Amino acid sequence: MTSNAYRPARPRPGHRRLLIVAPVLTAVIAATMGTASPAQAVPTSRPPAAAAPLPSLDPAVLQQAISSEPNRVTAVLARVSGPDGHWSGASGVADTVAGEQVPVDGRFRLGSVTKTFIATVVLQLAAEHRVDLDSPVQDYLPGVLPTEYPPISIRQLLNFTSGLPELTPEDLPTDPQGIVAHRFDDHPLSQLVGMAVRHPRLFDRPGSMQVYGATGYYVAGMLIEMLTRHSYQREITDRILLPLHLRDTTAPETDPTIPGPHAHGYIAVPQPDGSSRLVDITEQNPGAGGMISTTADLDHFMTSLFRGRLLPPDQLAALFTVPDVPYLGGGANDPGHGRAYYSAGLMRITLRDGVTVWGKTGSTFGYTDGMFATRDLRRRLAYSFNPVTGGGNDLTLVNRIVSAAFNP
Repeated sequence: MTSNAYRPARPRPGHRRLLIVAPVLTAVIAATMGTASPAQAVPTSRPPAAAAPLPSLDPAVLQQAISSEPNRVTAVLARVSGPDGHWSGASGVADTVAGEQVPVDGRFRLGSVTKTFIATVVLQLAAEHRVDLDSPVQDYLPGVLPTEYPPISIRQLLNFTSGLPELTPEDLPTDPQGIVAHRFDDHPLSQLVGMAVRHPRLFDRPGSMQVYGATGYYVAGMLIEMLTRHSYQREITDRILLPLHLRDTTAPETDPTIPGPHAHGYIAVPQPDGSSRLVDITEQNPGAGGMISTTADLDHFMTSLFRGRLLPPDQLAALFTVPDVPYLGGGANDPGHGRAYYSAGLMRITLRDGVTVWGKTGSTFGYTDGMFATRDLRRRLAYSFNPVTGGGNDLTLVNRIVSAAFNP
């Protein structure tokens, strides 16, 4: 085993309380893709030996892409890396009151990009023979899911084929006024799962379909905590952040602040006269997608992850294996063209020119971000922006940034 290969973590004694979390909303990019079928997943830890050449980077196209949505977005950061070229840029203001320039190295909330870190920890535990990916989660967490549920495997939690129901706006507020009023609320993972499973399951047979959601990863977080007796944030810190020296990345449990340079997050709250008022929601309960990072650290994380520094070959393969099942509600214009496009922690997208990229998007209130790379790491993208429209991705802007990086 080389010095860059995965080494199992040593078991640690002790116990910490179940972490407190808040809800996270997230969406996926959908329109950058062409009409050709996506490439098949390659379950191997080594990048392909050869791939089609990528278009040259165009700094003007990249800068135009991140500067294209000034009315709905207060700030944008993007970083493109790899042997085919490097570029970084920013647009907008970090603080709408002071008018400060966006720091290129600024930190931001990751939202559901946190799922990739959670999946990595679960896969590490599988490599250490502490959990069997194909065993039912009910064997490890009895009583968490309703007794009438069929067996749901750990693998199905990670690759979004569990069929577990999701939280609704009736469970937790998603309107601007509710977001502002409840942004510091704490919710244990068990409470989030308990609220979600009051709703009907999304499909009957686990493993038969795929649909993106958060509940499976709430359960995965509970699994990590049961197996390790530590919060999953601590496991992410000990297993990923510290070994990779990701000094600008944190996994807070309850701290509502963002340390270091960063752009503020805002939400537009409607007013009685029909106008809207920007409310600063930078400080908020970190919640289940509460990690904080930078574009440089995400680039380092992707590079280490894809090269097998965090996972041995068998578990790394799960990151690049997409189940061959339909996507619930999918169609010709989505990333999988009606079929699944998520693996255990990543999503696969085939662009119009046939280039396939792997990565993850994420959103939480005031922040949207993502990371993508070709499998051979010749080109990598990390970005963040600050939408004022709530917790969902601005798909138009995401598509422009991804297209400018990989298909200018």
